[in-house]
Amino acid sequence: MTRIQSFDARSMLCVPANIERFVRKAATRGADLILLDLEDGVAPSAKPQARDALAGAVRFLQDQGATVYVRVNHDAALLDADLAACILSGATGIMMPKVESGEEILRLDAALSREERRAGRDPGDTRVVALIETPAGVCHATAIAHVSPRLVSMGLGAEDYANAMEIEPVTQALGYPAQAVAMAAVAAGLHPIGLAGAVGDFTDLDAYRKVAEHARMIGVRGAVCIHPAQVDVLNEAFGGSRAQADAAERVVAAFDAALAQGQGALSLDGKMIDAPIANRARAFLARYRRYAARRAGGAAGGAA
Repeated sequence: MTRIQSFDARSMLCVPANIERFVRKAATRGADLILLDLEDGVAPSAKPQARDALAGAVRFLQDQGATVYVRVNHDAALLDADLAACILSGATGIMMPKVESGEEILRLDAALSREERRAGRDPGDTRVVALIETPAGVCHATAIAHVSPRLVSMGLGAEDYANAMEIEPVTQALGYPAQAVAMAAVAAGLHPIGLAGAVGDFTDLDAYRKVAEHARMIGVRGAVCIHPAQVDVLNEAFGGSRAQADAAERVVAAFDAALAQGQGALSLDGKMIDAPIANRARAFLARYRRYAARRAGGAAGGAA
């Protein structure tokens, strides 16, 4: 199965589609991707208003250079109208919450194809991020990840998963499901997202940074955030710092010099450096430079 294109967002800033003042500022916050929300960030009574505002919000943000996805409602009574509005808006993709099986993604694929035909968009053009938020979804993550070429990313929704399990959303409890979903995503060639911890307290950025750094350590490469103050934390946690890039450059340079002298390993700063360590440093540098180039472009987007 051929994936449609790469996806490498570190930060996905979630903004209610019906709050214009948030939408107007979203592209200036430095996020890799703007996620317009029709789901939990919008009150039930305001969902029709948010759907109606979608087309204008997407056009405005895309004019600012942003990559725009839309988080739709899982509720069957709302989903069809959400998908139709998303396709007509010209959004690059959607985030599907509460996915529990591959069959759900196949039904979503068919619905998107129908709406793409109606709107005159290329078949298969709309990308999908699957959010896993229940124990059943975690158990079926591997099957979900392989079922459709539209899928570009998959991750754990920590708060809803914790509610389903009747546990607190803390790292000790969420580390396993977050990594299980990340492993399933990477094995299928998808971009793994999600945090193993609470995400709602945007006033304690130190605590938020620890959650993000833990996620990176278990293989996650990006996350959704709900406040602009969290964007820079995610960008650094998943994209790396200048100091980390300098250290990686030293490792690569030293290893390449050793190879040129016929050596397969060397000691650097009291640590043994061999091919796996050097290759990890090269991969980090490639990501870091890609994100640096994006920053130099000056626009939110390019992550999809």
